[in-house]
Parts: sequence; structure tokens; C-alpha cells
Amino acid sequence: MTIFAVLGACTVLAAWWAPARLERAAWTIRSVRTAIALWCALLGFCAMAVAMGLHQLLAGGHSTAWLPGRLTGHHRIPSEGIPGHVEALALAAAVFAVLTAVVAADCLKAARARARHRQLLDLIARPTEDGTLRVDDPRAAAWCVPGRGGRIVLTRGADEQLTAPQLAAVIAHERAHLRGRHHLLVVGARAVGRTLPWLPLTRLAARRIPVLCEMAADDAAVRTVGRDALARALCRIATHSAPEGALAAGMDAAVERVLRLTAPQRASTVAARAAGWVGVVVLPLLPVLIACGP
Repeated sequence: MTIFAVLGACTVLAAWWAPARLERAAWTIRSVRTAIALWCALLGFCAMAVAMGLHQLLAGGHSTAWLPGRLTGHHRIPSEGIPGHVEALALAAAVFAVLTAVVAADCLKAARARARHRQLLDLIARPTEDGTLRVDDPRAAAWCVPGRGGRIVLTRGADEQLTAPQLAAVIAHERAHLRGRHHLLVVGARAVGRTLPWLPLTRLAARRIPVLCEMAADDAAVRTVGRDALARALCRIATHSAPEGALAAGMDAAVERVLRLTAPQRASTVAARAAGWVGVVVLPLLPVLIACGP
């Protein structure tokens, strides 16, 4: 039961204490990709900790230190712990199956919305020489529709109100979304957040991962056209959101992103980035290492 208590304490820290600190950490807007990976690693840590905790509880406190030996054929599962091991594995599989089904349902719903939107664009949008689509709307807006045959859409208002560098910045931003498949992270995070809204980790991850994905696309656009053009473009299109299943340049935390672009932060050191990625790798494995301890 000592291992179960340790796993429980670690789960509480990762699910209640760590998310608020990570959300407020200043370094996350300097190392956006590392921050996204760390949010995902925290989710993986909690999932593995719950699975290992259930195993410890239902296996009657029998240690899982036999696992490494079992893999090499040198040890056997203690016979008195077999029923508990089976029950734990079955319960953990059922919990993860339910969560997976909920996330998959949300992903399917978003994919269907994107497919409907692509069909509508094929009817009303006008292709342009730069590979984007234009729709006749006086409001300045831009978004991308991920998935098969991803599309970048701009309105007539965007053409009229944005300068050429600003248009290039918006298009570069949307192309970064399509290349990075950010919609998968956004849909997955929001699905988990809707499934477990009472848990700080899932609730804050659902709110923060989409913002970090927007910042990652901002960084890609900045490398192409510079900060000023993108910041000015965001100020003009920030009030308009995207259709369901799409990602818009002005969609999430536009004010925070403009401030980030106009007052760029000091770059993270190599050591700090390396430490972050070590945490990303170690966190999901840590519950297994704790459970397999002596």
C-alpha cells in the first residue's frame, strides 16, 4: 500500500498542483513546443499513475517488482495476486476505453464538421493564385480547415483591410497550423477537458493547449514575415472566430499573443529546453518505475 500512497500523492500533485503552476509559468511562451509537450506529458503521467494505482489497490498490495523479471522469464507472478492483477488490468482497460471513446467521438464530430465546411467552401469560395480561398464577406477574418485537402480561407474584408505583408503573415500562420496538424491537439485537449471538467489538469489543458498551438503558428509566421506584420494583422482580425472544426488566426488569446509579439521575451537557454524535454520523456514513465520498485 506504500506504493499506492506514493502514486496517489504524485497524481494529486500532477492533476491539482502542477497545472496552475505550468499555466502561469513565464517560460512557456518562450518555449511553446516544449510547453505543449509538457501538458501532454502531465496527462500521460496521470493516466499511467491511475492505472498503476488501480493495479496496486486491486492486486491486494502485491508489488509489481516482478514485471522486469517476467519480461525476461526469470520470475513468475505471485499466485495469490493473480485475481487482483486481472481485475486491475480489466478496470484500467475499461476506464481508458471510455476516455478513448469520448475523445474519438469528439474527433469524429470535428472531422464531420470540417468535411461539411469544405463542401460548402467548394460551392461559395473563389480560389486564388496563392492557393487560398476567398469568400465574399465584409468582415476581416481568416481561418484554415484542416484534414484531407486542407484549405486556407480569407474574407473579402481581410483583403481590403490588411496590407500585403499582413496578408502574408496570416497565410503563413494558417499554413503552420496545417503542417503541424494542430487541430488534433486542440480537439483532443478539449475533448478530455469536457470529459473531466472537474479536474484542474484537464480543464486547464483544454484552455491552454489551443493558445500554445496558436503561438506555435505565430512563431512560424514570424520567421517568414516578421513580428510587426503579424501583430498588426491580429489586431484587425481578432474579433472574428472560426467555423466549427477550423482554426482561426485571431481565435484564441489574441491580446496575449499580440503582447507577446510586440514585447518578445528572452529566448530560453539550451539547458532549460533540454530539462523540459527530459521531463516530457520521464513523466509518463515515472508511475511505472515507482510501481516496479522494490
